[in-house]
Amino acid sequence: MRKTIIALAAAASLLTLGATTAAQAAVTAKPTARPNATPACGPQCIDIFSRVLGHHTILNAYVPGDHGVGGKVGQKLNLKFASNSHPNEDFTLAADGTVSQFCGSELSSTSVACLHYGGNPVLELNWTPYGNETDLCAGTSGTIFSGENVTLQPCGVYEGTLFIVDSDNTQGGFSPLIDGASASFSHPEVVTVDPGTAHPTNQIKVETENTLTGGVIPDTQLFTGFPGPAA
Repeated sequence: MRKTIIALAAAASLLTLGATTAAQAAVTAKPTARPNATPACGPQCIDIFSRVLGHHTILNAYVPGDHGVGGKVGQKLNLKFASNSHPNEDFTLAADGTVSQFCGSELSSTSVACLHYGGNPVLELNWTPYGNETDLCAGTSGTIFSGENVTLQPCGVYEGTLFIVDSDNTQGGFSPLIDGASASFSHPEVVTVDPGTAHPTNQIKVETENTLTGGVIPDTQLFTGFPGPAA
């Protein structure tokens, strides 16, 4: 899959459509200096965090040793305390445009994503320890189900490694991220953090998007990001 690093800018939601590019990253204003992605990964890294846990815990590949090596398909992802010495927290954000531009290639033209989210931005999160792309991305494989773990998967192979920004449900600068393999438009599967897990803590899964309480999405299903590392 051809990739272009998305431009990063302060905005209300994680992704918005750009005026001169098909898809352009938009992240919340960067907080004050704090540890996050490794300096080797540089500003191309993106630190994804949830509304429920805040920016001090970011997306991490749960790989033993946290040395940036040994990653393999099926290893779990979680949110971990941010540190610029943790290469497993290094991810790059890449995209080629909106959902419709993937239809017929990476996404089936008859998929829920193509039929209902054609104009929404789509993103892929590549595990990039110390700035080295691995071709392992955050996602799911095959037919997804509520409660399935988000794990390292081959980039560009499964629809589940593409995450669609649910801009209709953006709240306070945070947006749900719909799994590209979701089979339901009315009840899509979205990225969800479970703060009650152990081994790893704060494990990432996909769960049915929760809009039962007056249309308000729970904080465990709302995400945004900022470029790293801190100066």
